[in-house]
Amino acid sequence: MANATGYDAVVVTHNDRETLAACLYAVGRLDPAPQRVLIIDNASTDASATVAESAGVEVFRGENTGFSGGMNRGIALSDAPWILSLNPDCAPAPDYVGRLLEAVRLRPEAEEVGSVTGLLQRARGPELEPDNFVDTAGMVVTPAGRHFDRAAGAPASRAPTRTAWVFGGSGAATLFRRRALNDVAYPDGQVFPQSFFAYREDAELAWRLQWRGWRCLFEPGALARHRRGFRPEEGRRGMAWINRHSVKNRFLLRLHCADMRWHLRCFPWWLVRDLLVVGACLTIERSSFPALAEAWRWRRDGLQRRRWVMSRTSVPSRHVSRWFRRPEGWVDEVTTP
Repeated sequence: MANATGYDAVVVTHNDRETLAACLYAVGRLDPAPQRVLIIDNASTDASATVAESAGVEVFRGENTGFSGGMNRGIALSDAPWILSLNPDCAPAPDYVGRLLEAVRLRPEAEEVGSVTGLLQRARGPELEPDNFVDTAGMVVTPAGRHFDRAAGAPASRAPTRTAWVFGGSGAATLFRRRALNDVAYPDGQVFPQSFFAYREDAELAWRLQWRGWRCLFEPGALARHRRGFRPEEGRRGMAWINRHSVKNRFLLRLHCADMRWHLRCFPWWLVRDLLVVGACLTIERSSFPALAEAWRWRRDGLQRRRWVMSRTSVPSRHVSRWFRRPEGWVDEVTTP
């Protein structure tokens, strides 16, 4: 592969010993191979770092800064033209990256592609064996400001089969162009917002990329398996810390990326959803109530980031809002040249 298509794989770990060996085995079979495999270990108390070291990859230990902080560290350590964001419970097929890069090469709009993602299927067990259900076929958004993994939970036989433009890709296994990441990185160097810590940070990045005209391509021929800690269609009961970050970040997401025109175009859907979320925090999901205070504490940081995002938009507001105004699950299907 030419240097322009070289890539590094970045895996953020935190007590992921159970699946990390299978993930790294899959990474070792990738063709083309990554230039570097960077394991960012967020203060694991199990043998995650030892498993990674025994696989012969680079391990960087540090405090737990969440997925966002870990990815930022990995991106900063890399100088490859492409970055593969990979979860430690994800196993890409050997041709996963090759198919993604080929899909980009075939597009007349290749230079506009900031990220490209494949079809992730559910996995089970420490060996990440296939579970015959779709995990994600790209990210889609709704007028309420919500984002979903497209086709999540559908039988594998009903997985999307057409190449398409999607709103964004899951951080579990998406290939990002470095030029795009550099273009949207905040002035303090953050690519993924560290105030998010975990959850929804990939949606925030996808929204910023959209504002700068970078597109995300979904290629169904690129396959990976993902075990996933929780499944959206099953809800998040009993996962208080996930719920807390999810609630906090749903407000920070809009604070960073939604302009006034978006709020007008998507009214009243976002307001109804906000009221439902706040109501739940006050009644049936009180463990998430602190998230409202946390979001409030981050408001000044969020407003500064939105001013910066809006000062650099390169596409009209309607171009971004159209993703939210279409039916849930909407994508732009394309025909391979």
